[in-house]
Amino acid sequence: MKKKRLVERLYEEYSHIYSKKKVYRMVNFLLDEMKKSIASDDGLKISGFGSFRRKGKRILFRLSKRLIKRLKIEAKRSKM
Repeated sequence: MKKKRLVERLYEEYSHIYSKKKVYRMVNFLLDEMKKSIASDDGLKISGFGSFRRKGKRILFRLSKRLIKRLKIEAKRSKM
């Protein structure tokens, strides 16, 4: 999903509370904070999704155990 589509979907859901410009600013703020966190030594952990950390010039992503388990269950269901 591209940022523009994310903004549109959030705006559709919350247009009664926020303007499209405000939603755009919030998405940009969130993405900027995520970038800063990944670039720092601490990395970024999103509970139930995974963690990101920088190693040299590369960014490493590790799936959470919960997401791995869920993906395996979905894969089994799709084979049936």
